[in-house]
Parts: sequence; C-alpha cells; structure tokens
Amino acid sequence: MPTRYDAPLALMRVALAQAARVSGLSALPDFNELLAELSGTALEGAARVARDVLSPLNGVGDATGSRLTPDGVLTPAGFRDAYGLFCEGGWPALAAPAEFGGQGLPTLFGAAATEMWAGANLSFAMCIESAVGAVETLRHHAPDGLRASYLPQLVSGEWTASMCLTEPQAGSDLSTLRTSATPEGEHWRLRGRKIFISWGDHDLSANIVHLVLARAAGAPAGSKGISLFLVPKLQRNGDGSLSANDVRAVSLEHKMGIRASPTCVMSFGEREGARGWLIGPLNEGLRCMFTMMNHMRLGVGLHSTGLAQRAWQLAREYAQERLQGRDAAGAQRPIIEHEDVRRMLLGMKALTHACRCLAYTAAALLDVASIATDTALRARAQARLGLLTPLVKAWCSDCAVEVASLGVQIHGGLGYIDECEASQIYRDARIGPIFEGTNYIQAQDLLVRKIIREDGTAFEELLVQMEQDARALDTVAGLASLSEGLRAECAELRGSTRELIRTSGTEAQLARCVAYPFLQWLGVVAGAWQWALTAREAAATASDPAARALLDCARFYAQQLLPRARAFARIVANGADPVLAPRLGEL
Repeated sequence: MPTRYDAPLALMRVALAQAARVSGLSALPDFNELLAELSGTALEGAARVARDVLSPLNGVGDATGSRLTPDGVLTPAGFRDAYGLFCEGGWPALAAPAEFGGQGLPTLFGAAATEMWAGANLSFAMCIESAVGAVETLRHHAPDGLRASYLPQLVSGEWTASMCLTEPQAGSDLSTLRTSATPEGEHWRLRGRKIFISWGDHDLSANIVHLVLARAAGAPAGSKGISLFLVPKLQRNGDGSLSANDVRAVSLEHKMGIRASPTCVMSFGEREGARGWLIGPLNEGLRCMFTMMNHMRLGVGLHSTGLAQRAWQLAREYAQERLQGRDAAGAQRPIIEHEDVRRMLLGMKALTHACRCLAYTAAALLDVASIATDTALRARAQARLGLLTPLVKAWCSDCAVEVASLGVQIHGGLGYIDECEASQIYRDARIGPIFEGTNYIQAQDLLVRKIIREDGTAFEELLVQMEQDARALDTVAGLASLSEGLRAECAELRGSTRELIRTSGTEAQLARCVAYPFLQWLGVVAGAWQWALTAREAAATASDPAARALLDCARFYAQQLLPRARAFARIVANGADPVLAPRLGEL
C-alpha cells in the first residue's frame, strides 16, 4: 500500500531558524517570537494537510490526469474537494497581505508550506503557487480599482490565477510574442493564443484570473513593447454579476509528469475579443511580470526541494524493507545495509537539506527586503536575493532531478514502473529545470547580469560571508574538511569571477559558454555554506541523536559532494573554446 508524504518538521525548523539568522530577519523586532509560534502548531497543521488531504491524491492525479471536456477542464477525482478543504483552512492566505484578507505571515513561513504542498502533490501545489505570484504582481503594479476587485478573491482562494507568457513562436524569447491588445474605453480587447499555461482552465475555483502579456497597437518592437493585462475567465458586469469572457482552453498537453496539472493551450479573443485591464504602465509589462516570475522561480526551488524530500522518504522506506544478500550468519539483509545504498541515501539527504536551507534563505531575504525599516539593510537584502533567486531555481531543480533519479535507482526495477511513486517523482521533478526559464537562462542571469554587470560587488559580499561562516567551524571537531574546502572554493570563485569580469568586454561569448557550469560550481559551494551553518548549530548539542545525524551529513557533504566543485571550476577555467571550436555541422 502506498505510503503518504510526511513533512520533515525537525529539519524544517532547523532551516527556518537558520535562514532567519543568516538573512538578518531574526534581528527585526518581534520576529523570533513569531517564528517560534509559527514553527509549532501552524507548521504541524500544514503538515497534516499535506499528509492527509494532498498526498493521497498524488497517485490518483498521475494515473488519470486532468481532461478537457466541452464544458471546460475537469481535474481528477478528489481534487475539487481537496481544494475546498484547503481554502476552508485559510491556507491560500498564509503570506498574503492582511489588508486584502490574508494572514500577513512572513514569506519564510510560506516557503516551508510551499515545500510541503509540493512534496505531497506537486500538481496541486502549482495551482496554489500561481495564485500567490499573481497576488504579489497585482499588489505591486495594479491600480487601486483592480486590486480591490480581484485581490480578496485571489487571497481567499475563491479565485485562482494563471501566468500567460509563452506562444507557439515565442518560448523564452518573449520579444516575438504576437498577442494583441486594442483599447476600448476603460478596458482592452485581447486576441491571441498562449501555450504551456499551467492551470489555465480547471474546475477547482469559481473564476480564473489570467495575467497576459500582449502588444498594444503601435508599441515598440521587441520586449520594450510588451504590456501586462488582467484577463479574467469570468468578467464582472455592472451589477456585480459574472459572465463569460472570450477566453477558453482549446487543448491540453499530454506530459511525462505533473499530469493532474492541466497544461493548456489558451485562446483569447476568438469572437469579440477578450476583455482585459492594463496592469502597470503601457509597454512595461515584462518588468511588471518579473515580480511574478521571480516569485515563481523561488517556488520552483521550493517545489523541487519538496519532491527531493519525498524521493528520499520513499527510497529510505523501500531500502529498509527490501531484502537482498545475506550477512555473515546467513540471514537476509535489508538493502539499507548495503554500502552503495547508504551512499545514495546520504547523498539524497545532504543535497535536499542544502536546497531547503538555501531556498528558505532566499525567502527570508525577500521578507527583509520588504519589511526592514533600514534602507541600507533592505538594499543589501535585495542584492543578495538577486544572486540567490536564479541559484535556487536552477541548482535546486537540478538537485531534485538527481535525487529523484537516485530514488529510482534504489528501488531498482520497481522504480522504473509507472505505478511506483518513485517513478512519478522523477517524472514530476524533470519539469523544474525547464519551467520558469530554463536553467541556462538562470545561469546567464546569475553570471552576466547579477555578477559581471554589477562588477561582482554583491557577489564579493556573499563570498566574504561564506568565508566567515566557514571559519566559525574551526573549533568543531571532525569538520575541518568542510571549513577548509569551503574557504578554498570561495577563494577560487573570487579569482575566477575577477577574470571573467576583466575579459567580459573583449570575450563576449565566454560568459555565455561557462555560465551553466559556473552556476553549478556556486551551487555546490552554497550548499556547503548552508551545511556549515547547520553544523555549527548542531555541534552545540552533539550528544543529541538528531544533532549527530546532522553532523554526519555535513561531513558527508564535505567529503563526497563538495569535491564536485573542483570539476566545475576546471570546466569554467577551460573557457569557451571547447564549446565554440567545433563547426555546427560537427555537433
């Protein structure tokens, strides 16, 4: 019988406290008391919802998927009831602003909940995350009237949202999009087609609010001529009632994973034109949409962490039960006693917790950048968040694929069978490196925009903090390899980055050729940084079994995973020639 997802509450509490400290959030007034309160009953309540409501539907959703009917998209059995219970519990409103009916809790706590929703049921979690991102976008960019009309329903979960960017000819390059917008009084008429729209249509909520990128007539060519519009599935009439807008799903994609999440081809304006309302200034839609995209990128990192945690749980449970081989006395052994299975399980656990801590740190920095009263502190938090956002999205999603693959390996042949949840976790995880901008796009953003164009200022501050946190381990027995290895990699990163900045003006292709291995290098090092922080706290209570387990995992990371950084460093040092020298016909 399939097991259910159990949130790793002890590890989550470690990561929550650690992220609050390293981000500076714990120094803000009254925050520590709030975190202590939230880490108790609230965290446990979210864990129950994930285990008892969402997790039982994960296999059902994978087996049946959502389907398109003449009346719209229908989700798998049980999803509507689960969504109703989810909203009744107030879970969509966790970190939403209180002025619109939200609970106003820190983004950091919302991050822990987001990990749980994904670990239990990624397809369901994707619907929730889209609405949270839409709330942030409307809160920051929409005029007062739109906020008042749409935010309360989005915050409560009565309505959900989708993000409509991609078109058949415009994937990641949004400069070529063709969806048009024509002004008509106080609103606009939109016409066009969008593809790969997650939760573009469904039967969970009473309405769906689409955030749509389109081009107004006469707008400049390229990305500078893109505007952002709110286009509801059901539009408000003058008397407050709702009627159908000219919006519909015309087909669903058949995917290798996240099968319960309806990925729609959406048609806007087949008849009279879909009514929409402008969000933010005309021709500045991409800037406004980045509020949602960056939030969703953090969400991908958190979703990936939840999947990795579930993969580890399933693999560990199977390894404890599966008997293979015999010990010296002739008794059969569970495979968890096999040396290579131990190695794989420790690697899965070490990568997953590193991702968790890194993603929570980014969420905490978002809180500091939003609520700190000190202007300089807010600016530093925003700069650090700019570095971590592409790292969390890309490195955590790549780690989730690796961890899920190891989970399949531990299950052996069973893991390759569709009915095995380990197989589903791997298939679900594979969307992470593609979703919300491929991981190469994240790598370019990190290296070119956030480091080279900023002359490495914020990056140097990050390296200095990593080195300081590594030195704090010098008095902890058994962790010299972590302390020394982390400091050595920081020094190598510093030198490599300075060289990349120096040559950026004359070797334009170099950064693009090495951006992805550079991100992976930094990801491995950042994971070591997070384990250094965890180990320092665990060393204070080393007699506790849980603390000993953390210290063991920190040592494993230092000796088995941190050495990967040397390979990525060598790849970056080898430069662009290995990529550019072969002729295109030889690829």
